[in-house]
Amino acid sequence: MKKMKPQLGIQSSNASDEYLQYLRQMGLTHCFVMFSNEHSNHEDVNRILDRVRRAGLTVDDAGNSFLYKHMSIHLGLPDRDRWIDQYNALNRLLGQAGVPVGYIGNSRVSHTGYFASDATHGALGRTVQMDEILKRPPVVAKTVDEDELWAAFQYLLERALPVAKEAGMRLALHPSDPPYPMYEGYASLIYNSDCYRRALKLADAIEPGVLGIKFCCGCWLEGGDRFGDILSDLREFIRAGRVLTVHFRNVSCPLPDFTETLAEDGYFDMMQIMRVLVEEGYDQAIYPDHVFRTDPMTGGDLAAFAYAVGYMKGLMDAAYSEVR
Repeated sequence: MKKMKPQLGIQSSNASDEYLQYLRQMGLTHCFVMFSNEHSNHEDVNRILDRVRRAGLTVDDAGNSFLYKHMSIHLGLPDRDRWIDQYNALNRLLGQAGVPVGYIGNSRVSHTGYFASDATHGALGRTVQMDEILKRPPVVAKTVDEDELWAAFQYLLERALPVAKEAGMRLALHPSDPPYPMYEGYASLIYNSDCYRRALKLADAIEPGVLGIKFCCGCWLEGGDRFGDILSDLREFIRAGRVLTVHFRNVSCPLPDFTETLAEDGYFDMMQIMRVLVEEGYDQAIYPDHVFRTDPMTGGDLAAFAYAVGYMKGLMDAAYSEVR
């Protein structure tokens, strides 16, 4: 039976020997790499990927968040062609270097702040209060409505999908976080599972099968029933071959307000998600998303990610045992 690939991320600016050893000591053999602008060139991309691979790690996916999330691209601003060209150039490099999955926006991320609470056991956890976010002024000069946003997305797909296909890559699309139709002066692209179906249909009319999904459990759970049925949606998209990576995360409750929690503390039983992944034969990357910000005296981010990885791997092993 093929198994999922637990992974953590590597920032191109700090892929130190110590960090690579940290991943290996947790029994991880897979990772993703997030490249900075400084390192999004042929020499640095290949140098960093070679270094990671020499450490015994397989790179499942990679990208540059500055480029794939660039607002000029996703809002259809006048300078978008410049940034699309740079985005495509990096995907060509990644494809030539053997990275099978890249990223594509419009994956906005907004929040009210990081706060300590009972839900976070006193650590700092990402918190969203939608009323506060909806009162914020627009971040762009002109409001971009949903029709304009989808027109800009189609414009991007027409230019990005052929490049990705030629490079031997697929592109993973993340939901808006929080998944709400409009805030901060512009519309969201993916705020429910029907938005994904629309995006995949639009993409398949250009280059069939190239566009896939970053299945973010946290975003599905943030949206609750308004986003969709997380278990049936997960089965559907896995069976269609669309889930390229899974972000494994729980929250305290659905919108309008939520706090990110440990996987075992949120309102949803994450074991149910793990069972579906195993039952459906999902064998791609799975990542413990958005861990708490903990005090350096208690281990900091490294300890927080180690705990999240260990719990996720424990659920995974239990689910494989149940299914067998």
